[in-house]
Amino acid sequence: PSNRLELWALLEGGRMAHPVFREFYKERDVVYEERRMRYESSPNGRLIWEFITTAFVAHPYGFGGIGYPSDLKSFSREQGTEFYKRNYVAKNMCVAVVGDVKTDDVKRYAEHYWSEISDAPAPGPVATVEPEQRAERRVTLEDPAQPFIFVGWHIPAASDPTYPAYEAVASLLGGGNFSRLYKSLVKEQKIAVQVQSFAGFPGEKYPTLLGLVLVPAAGQDPVAVETAAYKVIDEAMGSRPFTQEELDGYKVRTRAQMIGQAESNESLVGALARAEEIQGDWHEFFREAERLVSLAPADLQIAMKQSVKKSNRTVAMIVN
Repeated sequence: PSNRLELWALLEGGRMAHPVFREFYKERDVVYEERRMRYESSPNGRLIWEFITTAFVAHPYGFGGIGYPSDLKSFSREQGTEFYKRNYVAKNMCVAVVGDVKTDDVKRYAEHYWSEISDAPAPGPVATVEPEQRAERRVTLEDPAQPFIFVGWHIPAASDPTYPAYEAVASLLGGGNFSRLYKSLVKEQKIAVQVQSFAGFPGEKYPTLLGLVLVPAAGQDPVAVETAAYKVIDEAMGSRPFTQEELDGYKVRTRAQMIGQAESNESLVGALARAEEIQGDWHEFFREAERLVSLAPADLQIAMKQSVKKSNRTVAMIVN
């Protein structure tokens, strides 16, 4: 609300310009325990960690985001402060504001309360580029737990013109109960209880992954479920390509989601900031509708033939 804009600017300006890292080591230990909970105490978490570190051999995405236990136990408050000073600077910052406010007021409060934020140069972009994957990589985790399959194919970053095609492919393959994999594996063959496909894992700013999650039904061989999924995917790339009707349904669903985002201040502000940070221009959020309309079934075929192939595939599964 407009009558809280100045208070917000005051609080955020002080927090960003003059942070005080109270209870630094206590909070560092909390993060360490969170890592243990997510990646070490959960079979699926252990599998996803092995999957990420196998799929990316050079790019920092392969560090798993949170890093290793030794990282969390070793860095000091002084190192944390230096990291903050190097990265949390004005030239590396994007701020999106949505609400009952006027642009002139936002600018005035920003200039008044945020003028002491560091004006140091922004850190450079990540220079390491993930090399082309030339052979399938597989990870098998033996664990007395629910079998679980994670498959990923390397695809371009969200800023690439072909990225919308991969988003459409992910949705039509495993984006819901309308998708091909769900209909075949869950409804018809009844060999899986869950299917999910998505683009942009674990991030979208740099070349990323088209991901597929399969949860086999009780008593089913995970390898057989994986093979059945590839059969459906191969049909979509060959004898049964995605139809215009399927693509039109995806366009309607996606457009409805975009309208829903724009109707909520909270979701709109996140979408604008994401477009600015990942694609370099907040207007790209609105241009997504134009790219969506222009998609044709042939675009999906080209994207799949470019990336959805065995040599570009990383597979991780739990077997017991």
